[in-house]
Amino acid sequence: MIAINHFYFKYPQSGKHILKDVSLQIPSGSLTLVTGASGSGKSTLLRSLNGLVPHFTGGEISGKINVLGKDPINLGPEQMAQWVSTVFQEPETQFIYDRVDDEIAFALEHAGLNRDEMQSRVDTACLFLGIDGLQSRRISTLSGGEKQRISLASALVTQPRLLILDEPTSQLDPQGADEILRYILDLRSRLDLTILISEHRLERVLPYADQMIYLPGDGSARVGTPEDILPQMLLVPPLIEVSKALSLSPLPTHPEEFPKNLTIQPVKETVSVETYAPPPALQISDLSVKLSGQQILDKITLTIHQGEILAMMGPNGAGKTTLLRAVLGLVPSQGARLVMHKSIENHSLNTIINQIGYLPQTPNDLLFSETVLDELVVTLTNHNLEMSSEEMLHHLKELGLDGLASAYPRDLSVGERQRVALAAITIYDPPIILLDEPTRGLDYGNKQSLVQLLQIWKKQKKAILVVTHDVEFAALLADSVLIFNEGRVTYFGEPQKIFTQHPDYQTQTAQIFPGSGWYRLEDVTFSRLSAH
Repeated sequence: MIAINHFYFKYPQSGKHILKDVSLQIPSGSLTLVTGASGSGKSTLLRSLNGLVPHFTGGEISGKINVLGKDPINLGPEQMAQWVSTVFQEPETQFIYDRVDDEIAFALEHAGLNRDEMQSRVDTACLFLGIDGLQSRRISTLSGGEKQRISLASALVTQPRLLILDEPTSQLDPQGADEILRYILDLRSRLDLTILISEHRLERVLPYADQMIYLPGDGSARVGTPEDILPQMLLVPPLIEVSKALSLSPLPTHPEEFPKNLTIQPVKETVSVETYAPPPALQISDLSVKLSGQQILDKITLTIHQGEILAMMGPNGAGKTTLLRAVLGLVPSQGARLVMHKSIENHSLNTIINQIGYLPQTPNDLLFSETVLDELVVTLTNHNLEMSSEEMLHHLKELGLDGLASAYPRDLSVGERQRVALAAITIYDPPIILLDEPTRGLDYGNKQSLVQLLQIWKKQKKAILVVTHDVEFAALLADSVLIFNEGRVTYFGEPQKIFTQHPDYQTQTAQIFPGSGWYRLEDVTFSRLSAH
């Protein structure tokens, strides 16, 4: 199906090869998981299979690539699109039309299909992807997860032979991600589809992968089954890390495969007595939002205290992003909004963002400057602040961006752009921080660094509201959890209960140690484990 032989690639003006002497084969009808740290060359490898590398990127290239008997290096993306469909990390950059059904049908119109066949394929794809109720909607009104489903539908309606997915579940809730992966697998069996998926959340894709391509970051590529590759990786999901510590072989790829013959001493429940309640930083009372006649938020009430991290979770389209935008006054709302006990109802956006830093789902919305450092300068200028270059460089280093101060922000990877945007919205030290899907495009290492940074900000008494679909990430940092659905709060309370008992939000640790009370890797005490 796919053969790569002695492939080298170097981007223009780059001093080193991003891919170096890569040789591998991908069998027809297989699902291959591509993994590695940010910047290791995953997206480059995928884009070389559809001709975007080097036709769109430029650069120095050598070696041979064979895809379905075709040479993408010579043919380019326009011709390869007959057999290869690609969904990129940022689905919003792929859209041509603003109406959902027009966007999904575009490739079919380009291929000259008759109207009845087009409609049938669009309807079928929308039904399977759970977006059949969105066909007449404007894409600009959809959530990030809904947009991701639209881009998947657009790729699948052409019935490609090779489907390339670059972080396809990054903005999907856990249940939605699993549903889509199962749908893709069903298509694979019915259409003889070969699938390559690049994904940082390995726990979502590992159970379905036939083989893995691991890019360790030195330009090389290691290929094998998950059992071959996972022992070579340092940063892995909790299930794999626990299994390695217990010397299990072969390593399980799904919690159901974890051995059940372990005796566990559960954590004894303790009753904590709150001796000091920190003052509230952000208070929302009866907040409601109606857009285009549709009730998006219905009387939401919540409080976030100074020095608290609140994780807000829920299905795609539940209204999470709308809530953040309503807090900032970006959408019309009813209800009360208080910051440090003071109403912000009649305040301008410029006044509100003096106290609230906001990271949207799409970091490009915040990036306008020629260099990463200039992004910080612009923010400081807008807030009438000054800071030395040394202080700004230290801030970039905290976010793992040292060495990128002079880089052009939009040339960076999705994860790097996410961190640049985060640096820009926090450089002026706001007391309240709102983060919308901050782990998008982040590998395990950068995710751990972000957790550590948020915990530092928590100790500095910042109030942090994190919207995320990343269960493992939320479990690492949340002091409290809010579950949102159809514009209403369905749960608001302690993290242990939701991460150990709720079927849609159980962590891997909770799944492999049911009844233990453990939901984070750090909770696991191996002295309490023994085999029968």
